[in-house]
Amino acid sequence: MDDMENEKSKIKELERTLDNFYIFLNNVREETISNLDHKEALHFIDFHANNWFDIQNWVSSKYSREELKFVHFQFFRLFKEIYWLQFLFVYGNYPTIYRNLRYILEMICQAYFVDSKCPDLTLDEQIANSEQILIIIQEGKERRIFGWRLVKQVLSEVLKKDGEFIDLTFLPLWNHLNEYSHPSTVILEKVAIEDFSSLITDSFNEYLAKEVLKTSYEVFDIVNMIVVKKFSRINELCLNYEFLNEWEETFPYTMSLIKGMKIA
Repeated sequence: MDDMENEKSKIKELERTLDNFYIFLNNVREETISNLDHKEALHFIDFHANNWFDIQNWVSSKYSREELKFVHFQFFRLFKEIYWLQFLFVYGNYPTIYRNLRYILEMICQAYFVDSKCPDLTLDEQIANSEQILIIIQEGKERRIFGWRLVKQVLSEVLKKDGEFIDLTFLPLWNHLNEYSHPSTVILEKVAIEDFSSLITDSFNEYLAKEVLKTSYEVFDIVNMIVVKKFSRINELCLNYEFLNEWEETFPYTMSLIKGMKIA
């Protein structure tokens, strides 16, 4: 009994220690919200999450459950990613946001690839066989398609553009996300110049925060474009969206696809 009580006491002490580590985060959150416009400070939950809700409802209203395959499954999971992005943002953990944005981008492209290659499989079959579906034959060898090669192939198909256009237009974004996903001296130098403390702990920095917001628009433009491409029946609903003007400002590729405009 004494051993059990000692163990419980030790756990409680560790919990108190952990709580003390996180107390200072409240100050970071207050600083983020007080220094940014409220739409910026609560950008992920106020903008991206609301877009997610509306797109999700549109898709559900236009497609039967049997038609909703891997893209919809991964998009449905996206809300959890969004509200964690918001959490990370108000507490100043910018590098982790970039890593999560990279994950989201590859996740939605992977889903589109699986849907395109095996549209007749059920969702359960797609999930069970996704690893095999992502293997392509190249130069007589089986290769798993992932990373930029996957993203590039999907964007080429969605936009009906050649590889050179995709490289010029989207590879800089992919490389930028990778700078935070892999150890990078470029990012060490950049972050150190702006706010060295953010390399060690979480702290608010206006420049770094606004850079994150800018990148989030670019990533979610691609995500929404892919969803609209996959579920084209929602186009009319998109065009009648009460917040379409915000999409015009932030989602150029999504809007071009919805309007059937040629991508320059």
